[in-house]
Amino acid sequence: MVDDFDTKIDGMENEQDGVLEGAADVDAPASDPAAATANEVDAPEGAATANAPEDAGAAADDAPRIPEFLQHPATGAAPRTSQVVDEEPVPTEEAPGASPVEAVGSFFSEGAAAVREMSAARKAHAEAREQLEQLDATIADEETELAHRREVAANYHAIISSETARRDGATKAEQAAEAEQARIQGEIDALKERLQQMKDADSQTEKRLKAALDAAEAREASSRENGARLQRRLDDAKRNLEKAEEDQKNGVAAAQAAVESAESRLAMLHDEYAEVQRNPSANSAAYSVRADELQTEISDAAHELQSARDDLPRITQELEDALAHARKAVSEAEKPMDDAKQAFREVSSAADEARNTYREAKDDATERQRKLKEEISGKEKERRAQEQAAEDARAEASEAQALIDEANDIHAHPEVTETIAARLEADRAEREEQAVEVEQLASTEKAVRERTRGSRARFIGAIVGIVVLVVAVIALVIVFMNR
Repeated sequence: MVDDFDTKIDGMENEQDGVLEGAADVDAPASDPAAATANEVDAPEGAATANAPEDAGAAADDAPRIPEFLQHPATGAAPRTSQVVDEEPVPTEEAPGASPVEAVGSFFSEGAAAVREMSAARKAHAEAREQLEQLDATIADEETELAHRREVAANYHAIISSETARRDGATKAEQAAEAEQARIQGEIDALKERLQQMKDADSQTEKRLKAALDAAEAREASSRENGARLQRRLDDAKRNLEKAEEDQKNGVAAAQAAVESAESRLAMLHDEYAEVQRNPSANSAAYSVRADELQTEISDAAHELQSARDDLPRITQELEDALAHARKAVSEAEKPMDDAKQAFREVSSAADEARNTYREAKDDATERQRKLKEEISGKEKERRAQEQAAEDARAEASEAQALIDEANDIHAHPEVTETIAARLEADRAEREEQAVEVEQLASTEKAVRERTRGSRARFIGAIVGIVVLVVAVIALVIVFMNR
């Protein structure tokens, strides 16, 4: 439960660091443990050596190269706290007659001092632990580098021999890949030229066959139109024949009907005239007039009958002539139809053959060009493979040369290896000291936390109470103003 309370207090302290540090700076006593801690610096041994200038050998080509991550930073400026004041600020006893304002000021000064002391202890512990972690990382890098340099030094001649052979082999492989790449490129250029020639020839063939196809289709269209015209002519002749047959039938029937009508009328008039002759009327004048009228009508009817009888053979002959003419027109219209149909079949067959020839030639050209393009694509893949092989060989040669240069540098400068070994031992010793210091600071932080828990709790509780009071007052003011 105490640890949970401390955790809550620490969280509240972190949220109010800006305010509390300002208060601590105002009320800090002259013997502030944090200030004393900040002024104490333990410079590790060898710092002067690490920061010494190395300009003397920088211009030489065979100067030893120390890896950048092993370059020691200047540690003299990094403070390392060795002590944190372990005493809680002594509560100031209120003088007799002290005012409430002075009592409140003393309470806040003591609380701020407790918070400041706890913050200083925690900060010192964190900084020491961070320095320890940095030392661990540096030691790991130095161990790796030292092991690598010693391995290279022990196998120097074998490394030089193997990497030189690898470099020379990679160089030869690169040259061979570049030569093969140039050969393949020549084949690609020849294939592309062949493809272009093929396209030109196929284009000319296509144009020629397209012109032949257009001419055949034009003849086909003309033959189709001619056949349609002849068919329309035949259809018209047949319609005329049907009309002539109908006219012949109706015309003969009408002429015969006219003869029969005239005969019937003449017979009727003869009968009436005979009746008048058998029964003469008492009125001789009326009888004479009617007899004269009947004679006139009989004469007219006889004349009409003769005309009808004379018109019948004429009309029949005329209709027969019209019918014969219509039949002849149908026969004349039918004569060219067979030739036109045969001609259309021949022209249509020629057009179909031209279409098939054009389509087959175009498909054949497309297929030949596609195969040649696939061949070019395959060659381009082979060229890219040789480009990659040359690039890989070049990278391998560069890697081998880099290993050779590194081995020569390590072999030529053993003092760098010795320097790294010495620095590693120094860092290990420093690491042991730093670990002890971290443990001490952890214990100090724990002690300060336990010792100042009450003061910090009261101080932070007062701050929280003031904040709650201010918020409550503001809320009451807002409620009062909204009424």
